[in-house]
Amino acid sequence: MAKFTPLAVVLIALLFIAHTTAYRTIVTSVEIDEGIDNRKSGSCREQLQQQQYLNECERFLRQQSQSQSQRDTVSGRQQLEQCCDQLREVSKSCRCDGLSEIVSEQLGHLQGEDRREVMQIARNLPNECNLKPGRCDSEMRSN
Repeated sequence: MAKFTPLAVVLIALLFIAHTTAYRTIVTSVEIDEGIDNRKSGSCREQLQQQQYLNECERFLRQQSQSQSQRDTVSGRQQLEQCCDQLREVSKSCRCDGLSEIVSEQLGHLQGEDRREVMQIARNLPNECNLKPGRCDSEMRSN
């Protein structure tokens, strides 16, 4: 019996070490995964400023307000892609705010049906660019 006691103590110590190592590995991997989601840094204002306040999206929306048929032209698709490039560089939590700002401030001169159409296009821009959120609803109001 005396021979089994040291062996049992060593076995229990090894089990404890193995359990502690496995737990530490899990905690470490969770911390690494959480850090991946924060790749966009800075406030929305800073991000929008770095992307020239989504000037390409504003240009695209202005073009759409002037002629709906322009969207299917080569220049219309190029402007859409340039807008998408800017939206990709802004965190998803800031995209709709930036688009809403464009609609309310820069395109504020539009009235009635023209304004509704531009707002509808702006709401769907993230979806057109295959970005999340797919649609900006609550962020945009028709003032």
